Parts: sequence; structure tokens; C-alpha cells
Amino acid sequence: MAMWFWITSLLLTSIAMLGNALVIYLIIARRRLRTKANWFLFSLAVADLSLAAVFIPPHFRCQIADCSHREVILYLVSYFGGVSVTNIMAFTVDRYCAVVLPLKYTSIMTKKTIALLLMSAWLTPLILDTIPTLVLSNEDIAQLTSMVFFQFTPCIFLAIATRKIIKIANNHARRTSILLKQLKFNRPSQRLRGKSEVSSARLITIMVGIFLACYISQSLSSLCACFPSCKESQPEQVVRYVLSFLLIINSGANPFVYALFKRDIKEECSRVFLCKRRIER
Repeated sequence: MAMWFWITSLLLTSIAMLGNALVIYLIIARRRLRTKANWFLFSLAVADLSLAAVFIPPHFRCQIADCSHREVILYLVSYFGGVSVTNIMAFTVDRYCAVVLPLKYTSIMTKKTIALLLMSAWLTPLILDTIPTLVLSNEDIAQLTSMVFFQFTPCIFLAIATRKIIKIANNHARRTSILLKQLKFNRPSQRLRGKSEVSSARLITIMVGIFLACYISQSLSSLCACFPSCKESQPEQVVRYVLSFLLIINSGANPFVYALFKRDIKEECSRVFLCKRRIER
């Protein structure tokens, strides 16, 4: 591969690793960030950090020096890529319950439920992707399994769930706006907090939007590879460059989304980078 590709991809990988490492540090170090929703982000950050670490750096090392563990690298990339997908799905389930079922959220999202969801997010790719790849001698079956469970199904699920979250959040925001207008003259200083659902919807929309933009391209490329005529018509090197960049961007974009659109993480990032004094409550 061209040198410009390695320089650009290593730069993007460094940004992805630093961003996810910062999210992991903040959630561990700041007690106020240890909330139910943030444990899903913590797990996702670990998955994205691992994916970034095992993708470009080992491939670059193998490029400049012969290595005998290329297949192990591919397995790890496939596994952590799947874990990243399942963690996004788990976080979407959490936000879906928070927005669509707000009165039942506390009873549904218990510590046990969160632990089961996160455990499933890490074990499912092992069962549905890595084990078939290692056990089955037919590479086409393993690739088809990966396409169905970690590309097509997540895209459909996330698109449907996000649409429902946006619809419910907008309806709630509309009702809150009407109620605020009704209370405006009676209690001018009264403020109702109705922004949390809109904030959750915005966060999920951006995260899922980035995911879909990256993985739909990968899904189409994988689907094209199943047809010889289509596979021969696409420039292999260009496709490899594009898919590699999209995979790194998907892993590196999430920390910046949290820092810009999730209030608690945004405040802690401001304190870290602007050296603001933190007051424990």
C-alpha cells in the first residue's frame, strides 16, 4: 500500500486511541460519570480502542517486516469490530428504554440487566463470528455469517430503533413546549427539564448516522464480493483504502460525539482541557 495511506491511517488511529482512552479514563476517574448510560459508552470505548490498536499498527508492522501472525490479526480485527457493533446496539437499547419507556427505565435497566447486555455484547461476536471462522474450513460461510449478523442486521436494527427514539423524543419535546407556554405567565421562573430525551435522541442519531455511513459502504462492498462480475469491476486497492479509513473513523468519531453532545462528558472534557477547577458534589 502507498506510504500516504499508512501515514494517514496511523494518524487517524492515534486520534481514535487517544479519544477512546480519554473516555475510559474519565468514566473511571470521575464518580459522577459512573452512570448506567456511561457504562455502555465505557464498554464501547474499550472495544473501539482495542479495534484501533489491532488494526493498522500490526498491519503496518507486517508491511515493513515479514510476520507469521497475519491470520491472528485478521481474527482480532473481525472480533473487536463485531464487539464495537454489538456495543452500539446495546447502548441503543439502553437509550431506547430511557426515551420510549421512561417510567419503566429504572426497573428495566438494573445493574443485572446492564451486566447481561454488556456481557452479551462481548460474547456474541465470539460465538457468531470468531468461532465459525476458526472452526469452519469454509471461509465463504464464515464471511456470510459475519455479513448477516454484524453488517446487515445491525444496520436495520439501528435504523428502526433510532427512528422510533427520534419520533418519541420529538413528541415529548412538543408536549413540554406546550406545557411551558401554559405556565409561562403563571410561573415565569419555573423551568421544566425536558431536554434529556432530546439530548439522548441527538446523541444516538449522530452515533448511528456515523455507524450507518461507515458500515453500509462495507456491507455493499461485502455484498458485491459475493458476485464475481461485481467484484471484478470494482478497483480493489481503492476499496481497501476507503473501507480501512471508514473503519478507523467509526472507531475514532464516537469520543468526539460524546465530548460535543453528551453534557456530563462534555463538562468533564472542558475541565480537563481548560484546567477548570472541579467541585465535587
